[in-house]
Amino acid sequence: MERPLYLCSQSPRRAMLLEQLGIAYQTVEAPIEETALPNESPESFVVRMAVEKALSGFNKLAGRQIWVLGSDTIVLKRKTVFGKPKSEYEGSQMLAALSGCHHQVLSAVAIVHDGQVFSEMSTTQVWFRDLSETEIADYLATGEPMGKAGAYAIQGLGAKFIEKIEGSYSGVMGLPLFELDQCLAASNYYTDLTI
Repeated sequence: MERPLYLCSQSPRRAMLLEQLGIAYQTVEAPIEETALPNESPESFVVRMAVEKALSGFNKLAGRQIWVLGSDTIVLKRKTVFGKPKSEYEGSQMLAALSGCHHQVLSAVAIVHDGQVFSEMSTTQVWFRDLSETEIADYLATGEPMGKAGAYAIQGLGAKFIEKIEGSYSGVMGLPLFELDQCLAASNYYTDLTI
């Protein structure tokens, strides 16, 4: 029997990763206010965002025996958090800051099922090669950096900027599959269920 899983995201990358696992799902809109709390650590922020998205989706679908998946991803260089660029200029500033440097990608997942929350976070180390102003401008002109944390897509043209990673490739894409599997198992997604 298929279990009803709802993804609180319109991201084609997250959809592709769920399909890679052979998991059937539907999407649900779950808008939340994505603002850090005073003195909130980046790790706490990204997990809270994933949990709030999942809870928002769960509350929309209340009263049903379902699993709701929320996720969030940020890029962190030292103490600076890079979300999704709001403009090409902001994207160029992000890429220039990441050029020739090491940064982290924090990606959290949360499952809400039967009123319980299950969450996990992956941390991936990423090293960029040096980028020229022309490379940054050409990359921005493709449109790919928009809507991506840190203004790059590891699964797209942005891959050519990455010297190496240590950690979760799927986490850098926006949905860490190992951590997702752990949350699904903890929430009894894989066990027999009477609906």
